[in-house]
Amino acid sequence: MSASRKTLALVWFVGAGISFLALYLITTFGESERVTSLWDWYLPAVTPNLSLIVGVMFNDIKYKSARSDQVDSFYYRVALWLSVVYLLVLLATPLLSPFTEAAMDDDLKNSRFALSFLQALATTALGAFYVRQKDKS
Repeated sequence: MSASRKTLALVWFVGAGISFLALYLITTFGESERVTSLWDWYLPAVTPNLSLIVGVMFNDIKYKSARSDQVDSFYYRVALWLSVVYLLVLLATPLLSPFTEAAMDDDLKNSRFALSFLQALATTALGAFYVRQKDKS
């Protein structure tokens, strides 16, 4: 697996892990009625991208892919920064909710628009690195 793929995987696993830990602490020590809505909001936000990354990693291991594709550094940086911004916005939403006048459920619902847009961009950029295209013959 190329260094760029490893870096993107690391960004996603660390970012999702930090968010997971923060949400776990919020749900463990916070109000119990928010638990379901918080996890219903979070899991669809990270599961597709993490599944893509894990699937490709296992595929590379299974087929012992020694091929290291060259990646344009511009596209790599776009994917990296879209991922970082998305994961930071994802983490910030529940952490900043206590500082707003709205209930956390409302903040989570309102954030879905921006997060959906950022997730679509980040997922598309990740797909360029993690999904191999068959060689044209």
